[in-house]
Amino acid sequence: MSDKSLHAHAREYAQYQAEEAVRAGENTPSVRGSRLMLATVTNVLTGGLLEVDGDMEVRRLASYTTPADGDLVVLADFGNGNWAVLGKLATT
Repeated sequence: MSDKSLHAHAREYAQYQAEEAVRAGENTPSVRGSRLMLATVTNVLTGGLLEVDGDMEVRRLASYTTPADGDLVVLADFGNGNWAVLGKLATT
């Protein structure tokens, strides 16, 4: 039998549960807060970057080959600080 008290074991288990919750949250979009949004391209920059909604620079996917000012695009927030423009929405 261990020399630790029941309270000490309970604290260790609570700490273990807290660490597991953090690990699970790191890989769960609903916990991380990842989401898809709409944005408008306000400036086509160099190096695969676009300015959207006049206030942020975001990298675009290589498949979005002909970006233009005014395009309505799908903007992905990955919840870890990374953003990307996934592409343009169809107009017809």
